[in-house]
Amino acid sequence: MTTLQPALTEPILHTLILGIGNAWRGDDAAGLLVARALRARKLPGVTVSEASVVDPSLLDAWQEVDRLIMVDATTSGAAPGTVHCFDLSREPLPGSLSFCSSHAFDLAALLNLAQTLNRLPPQVWVFGVEGHDFSHGQAVSATVQRGVNKCVAAILDLLDAVTD
Repeated sequence: MTTLQPALTEPILHTLILGIGNAWRGDDAAGLLVARALRARKLPGVTVSEASVVDPSLLDAWQEVDRLIMVDATTSGAAPGTVHCFDLSREPLPGSLSFCSSHAFDLAALLNLAQTLNRLPPQVWVFGVEGHDFSHGQAVSATVQRGVNKCVAAILDLLDAVTD
């Protein structure tokens, strides 16, 4: 009599992508647009969420995930549309980078708080799309929209790399 053993498989790691921004403030919508483009792809093992406010309540959003990818508009002096990527397991966010959405709490401060409280997932990446015009009632600029497309491609590449 032969007994079948269950196949040993790698556990599927769950990823949360969190797009942050304000859809009514021009280039500040970059993080939201990245999230929407990735949600449309229906990626397995990936949950995509949006936030218009950054505050400590977001800490609960990522408590049961293995990977966190956050996307927001940034200002650092780089050309509009530039995509920044930081692997927080390897490097801290640079002090010269600022997240410019109309948040209740600065994203870098929230990540520092989460790290201090030991409430970050094992893998955390922060993507920023360099913005330029954050005026109320404006659409995302064409340059930043191209950056959004580059950011989507970079996140898809990252997901491919970490799941291989």
